[in-house]
Amino acid sequence: MREIIEKKVREGYNLDLGSLIDESFATFKKTFLIAGLGMLIISIVMIIIYMGIFGVIYGFANISETMTSIEMKATEPAFIIGNAIVTMFFSALFAPITAGFIHLNHLANTNQEIQIGTIFDFYKAPFFKQIFMSYLIIGFTTAVVTSLLTFMEFELLNMLFQIVIALFSTFTIPLIIYGEQNYIEAITKSIQLFIKQPFIIIIALIIAGIGMLIGIFALCIGLIFTISYLYSMYYAIYAQAIGFDDKSAIDEIGLE
Repeated sequence: MREIIEKKVREGYNLDLGSLIDESFATFKKTFLIAGLGMLIISIVMIIIYMGIFGVIYGFANISETMTSIEMKATEPAFIIGNAIVTMFFSALFAPITAGFIHLNHLANTNQEIQIGTIFDFYKAPFFKQIFMSYLIIGFTTAVVTSLLTFMEFELLNMLFQIVIALFSTFTIPLIIYGEQNYIEAITKSIQLFIKQPFIIIIALIIAGIGMLIGIFALCIGLIFTISYLYSMYYAIYAQAIGFDDKSAIDEIGLE
């Protein structure tokens, strides 16, 4: 598998937008219910965690005054840096869940059983360390640059930088869980692979984003079930660009 990836990095690969849409939607139809239930559970847990941290730091005595105080501190350097650090660690901590959502599509595509527990499978060795470290590095880079841009009040440039980082990271998780890459290799090769076909990938992800937002029209609750279409598109991009081994490490450790 490593040889295949090296060849793709050197020589490039082909993507067909129509096929990406068809393939991503095909796996989405098989996974949206399980993925939606998983997303609902995770959303509830994240709300509870966020409210708990909020309560420990600020208390619940007077929420309106607390929110006003937070707004006033939003431009202070200490608040910006602290918020960036917290965001960095949470991004790394929850990255294995993203891997789980992507892997649901692989199971569906290969006609294997899918279940909610799959979403949390990548907290196991050997994948957790590689995924966590990759997103810790990505999060640290993002935190440093966005903090500087926020200090300088370059909000548009800040937003563009975050979009670029997200695009460069398109292949990072799939390269770790399917491509036998460590976190450094996954980050660097994800950038190299993205720049081989940037326009088709951007258009595909925009389409996925539009498809994901369709859930808002279902009283917003539907977004819980349509957001997983984005992961279906990530999977389709990797599957079409790189492909898979007949026997991968992920099958050998029982993550099917």
